[in-house]
Amino acid sequence: MLPLYVNVSGKRVVVFGGGEVAERKISQILETEGDGGSVDVEVHSLDFTPRIEEMWEKGEIQCFRCDLWEQNLEELIKGAFLVLVCTGDENLNNRILKEATKFDVLVNYRDEGNVFMSSVVNKGGFLISVSTGGKGPAMAKYMKTKISSLIGDKEEKMLLIQSNLRRYLKKKVKEEHRRQEILNRVLNDPECWAVLDAPVEVAEKLIFKIVGDRYA
Repeated sequence: MLPLYVNVSGKRVVVFGGGEVAERKISQILETEGDGGSVDVEVHSLDFTPRIEEMWEKGEIQCFRCDLWEQNLEELIKGAFLVLVCTGDENLNNRILKEATKFDVLVNYRDEGNVFMSSVVNKGGFLISVSTGGKGPAMAKYMKTKISSLIGDKEEKMLLIQSNLRRYLKKKVKEEHRRQEILNRVLNDPECWAVLDAPVEVAEKLIFKIVGDRYA
């Protein structure tokens, strides 16, 4: 299985089911795509959780209250980029999955779809996915918490400074391998990490000075 990050901004995401599973997956999509533009999420279900209702009222998603057994599923799926199958009715889920296979569409449904959504750490500019390939969802959540605890104020500052330093070095250093070497040296330099106790603007100036004095 190949882990990929997919940009769904501007894409049509169709969700079947309005329960807690749907709520969790919709929230993850909105959280991870929040800075990349709007996502066209539509939810089809007889009932919705209070949180989904709230997202609907805020205009973050569209909800369509309906009995899915009576709907033309083919018409609902047509034109979708991603389909999330989240109803509590296994027979209905299998029917939706069967209809979805008629189209060139990504489908998330347990291990029977062609994509799955992992636990995601979205903190401090980092987006890290954690998956056990379905072997242990609880373990994936546990590791998500462990990884999240490693990302603090210093790591967030260093990420921003590394991004700015990378752009600076592209203008000053022609050799790519040399630029990469400098960036790695900064990450392994205790003094560079020590200055991150200062405000980010001050820390950046100090790190750029260290780079100029030692590495560039």
